[in-house]
Amino acid sequence: METLLVFGGSGLLGGKVAALARESFRVVATYTRTKPGHPGINYVELPKENVEEGMALVRKTKPSAVIDAEAMDDVDRCEEERDLAWQVNAGSTGSLARVATDMGARYLFVSTDFVFDGTKGGYREQDVPRPVNHFGETKLAGEHAVLAATADHLVARPGLLYGWDDTYLNFATWVLSSARDGTPIDVATDWIASPTFADSLAAGVLQLLKVPDGGVYHLAGADGMSHYDFGVRLVKAFGLDPEMVRPVRSAELHLKVPRPANASLSSAKAKRHRIAVLPADEGIAAMREQRRLDTFVPPARFKSGVSG
Repeated sequence: METLLVFGGSGLLGGKVAALARESFRVVATYTRTKPGHPGINYVELPKENVEEGMALVRKTKPSAVIDAEAMDDVDRCEEERDLAWQVNAGSTGSLARVATDMGARYLFVSTDFVFDGTKGGYREQDVPRPVNHFGETKLAGEHAVLAATADHLVARPGLLYGWDDTYLNFATWVLSSARDGTPIDVATDWIASPTFADSLAAGVLQLLKVPDGGVYHLAGADGMSHYDFGVRLVKAFGLDPEMVRPVRSAELHLKVPRPANASLSSAKAKRHRIAVLPADEGIAAMREQRRLDTFVPPARFKSGVSG
């Protein structure tokens, strides 16, 4: 059985990729802080910024493929700790991709919709990226480093990532747990994204490994919508009070770091390879089937969900 190496196996996407891949691969996955409990996976505690150890792990495991789902994706923290953000999202990424190339392994880098400036939305792979913050700049540099190693490698750009996760809060679990607990939250009406269900994205990422042509692929939910509209859909689907989600303009949130206004993605290229992520309503329905909201204990740490 071939080996799949997953960087970021304790994250929302990486954890689901590792668990799903057990059916087809011997899986080795890195984690930070909290070791996941999935059986049948060889877990290695390793932050991605420890690049020498990461390169040694690639050489030791001799994988047929590497999925890089680890990122520093707190947009504000990326501005404050610019060097660390660059190391995690770009520097380590390039080094690991080059070692994977030397080992004959295919490298798939999970990027972000934040490589775009958000002035038009519906972005396709051929649209020119223009990041508006340091996080987006570092992820774009990571993309370039991966594809410079060899054109056979892959870059997957998801939209607003969501799903059940007991380690970090993401947009969906933040909205749902807040509404459940009777805590009103302010959500922007003028930020547009393509909600991307992590479980469906995990399946799409594994499918993408089989696509012969390397390069950039958008893997996002089919429907672009405002963060506010998505939040209302979530709470209504779970039988909660939509008044808990309060509409505001993004300027009213007084954030220090700019975000793209409309980062929605077109995933038509991936669909031509019969790879598609569930639309928002189906992803929300899948969340309802997976778990009862009253069993969810919100983690203390928040993950922005703008990356894998």
